[in-house]
Amino acid sequence: MKWFFFAYFYKMDLILNGILFGIFLSLLFGPAFFILIETSIRKGFKAAVFLDIGILLSDALYLIASLFIAEKINYLLYSVSYIKYIAGGIFLLIGGYSIIKNYLSLKVIPNSKEIKEVNTSSEHIIIYPFQLIAKGFGLNAINPGVLVFWIAACTYATKELQIQGAGLLYYFGITIITLFSIDLLKIYFSSKLKNYLNPKNLCYLGIIVGCALVFFGITICLKEIKL
Repeated sequence: MKWFFFAYFYKMDLILNGILFGIFLSLLFGPAFFILIETSIRKGFKAAVFLDIGILLSDALYLIASLFIAEKINYLLYSVSYIKYIAGGIFLLIGGYSIIKNYLSLKVIPNSKEIKEVNTSSEHIIIYPFQLIAKGFGLNAINPGVLVFWIAACTYATKELQIQGAGLLYYFGITIITLFSIDLLKIYFSSKLKNYLNPKNLCYLGIIVGCALVFFGITICLKEIKL
């Protein structure tokens, strides 16, 4: 009986900690967050969900890698210093392209008060699920900071919270589920903004996202990778 209550409260503690950690992760703003919001506004709820699935799959992959081969990953990150420059350069290119593309688009949009909203109905948007999943996976995976974060999270869970074995599956499983649930709320509410945006607003949004990606690219290049 005592063992039953111990196991019950142990699992409840894991679930609570996993939910709290998932909420904490949902409050962090990285490159993937800005692209996710832009996608939900431009392409709608379904497209953003597929993108988010790709992001979470890369998180899960890094999480598994952090649990089993953390030492090898640490050595790779420290010894191969150009990894961060490659990742930062990719974000700089994507961000720069977004800025230039949307800036040029602003030039060809007629300055008319008659344009009040954008026709972004999901009925007129073709969604390619696997392409969006791959995009989300790639954009999140190329950021070395994501890998470093998950290694740190695993270290904290095993050493500070004293979670071992199957408990780690409960803990991080609940974390990912919580994170995905909150992401769905973000996607849903941001997708509703499309009804209040005109073409110029969308271009400005693209420029802001591009600037954010450029900022993160520069930050990745300049920041030392430490655990």
